Amino acid sequence: MTSPIAQAKDAPTAAEITQSMRTGVLIHPETAQDGRFLILPHPRTGVPTYYLHSDSASGSSSSATLNGELFELSSLKDGKYDRCWMFSDLNQVISSGQLEILARIDARFVVISLLYSTLADGKFRSLEDTFEQIALALYGRRKEEMVECIPALKAKLSEGGASEAHGVQQDWSDIITFGNLALVKKALEEVADVQDLPNGEQAYRLSTAKVFSILDSKHQRLSSKSTFVASPNMLGRNFERRWQSDSDPSPYLTAAAEGEQESDCKEAKELRAKIAAEIIATNLPPPLAVDYFGHLEIAVDN
Repeated sequence: MTSPIAQAKDAPTAAEITQSMRTGVLIHPETAQDGRFLILPHPRTGVPTYYLHSDSASGSSSSATLNGELFELSSLKDGKYDRCWMFSDLNQVISSGQLEILARIDARFVVISLLYSTLADGKFRSLEDTFEQIALALYGRRKEEMVECIPALKAKLSEGGASEAHGVQQDWSDIITFGNLALVKKALEEVADVQDLPNGEQAYRLSTAKVFSILDSKHQRLSSKSTFVASPNMLGRNFERRWQSDSDPSPYLTAAAEGEQESDCKEAKELRAKIAAEIIATNLPPPLAVDYFGHLEIAVDN
């Protein structure tokens, strides 16, 4: 679904009567109609990114849908030209609009990244402690990065001229909110070892075996010939650009006619496997991605 968006921000002071407007076009699935935006670290880069948790049901009985869905917000900018968008059904034109996309993401990728990047001591923790410690640790990292990037702030802190607000706990609050979602609890159970505690609660610890099993399942589906046949504009073109043999790659990107045998070869399977692994790696912390490539026995490009 495509929708026009416009966000207004109140002026900083009452004396200012102007407002800053950001107009654009938002492409989103039908199920991403409402919900709450959270700012969370991107699974690969750690950069704060907008995610929408939507409770809207899509008619599916899957546990992910029953517990809501998670969508990642991406913005596409053209630094050279302004883009205009026409909505024929609304008879409306959006001038100089930014294109934004809400794409569904498996919440397990975010959970895996949070656990892997922060809690590497192998200890079991309760659900509450897990996300509280992650929120504290990542807030501290972001603060250090900010101080290093702003020389004036770094100098002021080194002189003792600035300090934390007294009695105020500093953490990444959206991570704690994220950890309280039913969708996340389900994801945590699927990627972590679970230990029952005497008080009736459960404790969790990231399980590499469970993570690789989930990734293997995704990799198997993504690297299949039928998946590449169904995606000629993205996967198919990527395959063609990287095909190194002098032979024609098209038989490995098209479905066989009825009654004919599917065409495939070792080189085509290996290339599809590598492309699929690289796509999966876009949602993994780089060190974990390297480990997963080793698990698949696929060489990592320098």
